[in-house]
Amino acid sequence: MSKEGIVLALGGGGARGLSHIGIIDVLAREGIPIRAVTGSSIGAEIGAFLAAGTNIDEVIRLGSEMDWISTFRLFTPDFADAGISTGKGIHKYLEPYLGGLKIEQLEMAYAAVATDLVTGEEIVLDADDLLQVVRASISFPGLLSPVRYGNRLLVDGAVVNPVPFDVARRLFGGPVIAVDVQLSGRLAETRPPREWEHKLEELLQSPILEKTPQLSAWLEGFRRMRLNHEAFADLGISSVLNRSQIVSSWALVRLREQLCPPDVMLRPDVNEIGLLEFYRGKDAIEAGRKAVEAALPDIQRLLK
Repeated sequence: MSKEGIVLALGGGGARGLSHIGIIDVLAREGIPIRAVTGSSIGAEIGAFLAAGTNIDEVIRLGSEMDWISTFRLFTPDFADAGISTGKGIHKYLEPYLGGLKIEQLEMAYAAVATDLVTGEEIVLDADDLLQVVRASISFPGLLSPVRYGNRLLVDGAVVNPVPFDVARRLFGGPVIAVDVQLSGRLAETRPPREWEHKLEELLQSPILEKTPQLSAWLEGFRRMRLNHEAFADLGISSVLNRSQIVSSWALVRLREQLCPPDVMLRPDVNEIGLLEFYRGKDAIEAGRKAVEAALPDIQRLLK
């Protein structure tokens, strides 16, 4: 592994994590070398594209062209016992880019974080099949079924470590640039844009959901979600679970930040992008660009 350059730690956050693409794009444009990358959840996925050498223009295209139909195909509901989707759609989507690759053979050092569902341990995956490792790290509980990995049952890495900057430093040293796409500020003030509600209404009325009442009920919870004081009474079960997960992640990141802070923490302005709003990829990517551009002087000083 090269001793020159920065180490990236990319966090989880669903569609908000597409902002990682914009950050990588600007770093490449500015000639700032990246020598290693770690990630949790979608951070592990975007980081895998980077470590595998996928052209950044292709990654931007993938992140910009998603719509509701494409998102639905990624999470095709087949209702395994442990999740709405077994992840066949995501596997098919990632296989052309990450399939057949071993982490040990990548030119860039890489590690992903997953969570052992049985023991609660943080599991750092820095070897073996890249696609399987990514699939384990992105296994959002309830949405994607867990992954059996040896004698372990793994789910989303963000459950225990939403932004693995401490793992990045432990494995690869510094300087560490971390990207936190969890919701910031007063959580009660954030609210999905009206477009989110319209898109969900369209999806809920789609004939394809008539045979999947479980998925309809799950999506209905998001439709009912209102993130202001007047609408708290209208929260559904999935909305409460989703908000609770956000609060937990928010607290975990700040606790770890006190114990082992990164050299630079980037927080793109993606508060209004929902967990599954992958159709807003262009907005997320641009938010990532703006966040890293503002921090370029600090990053360049680190390299000097």
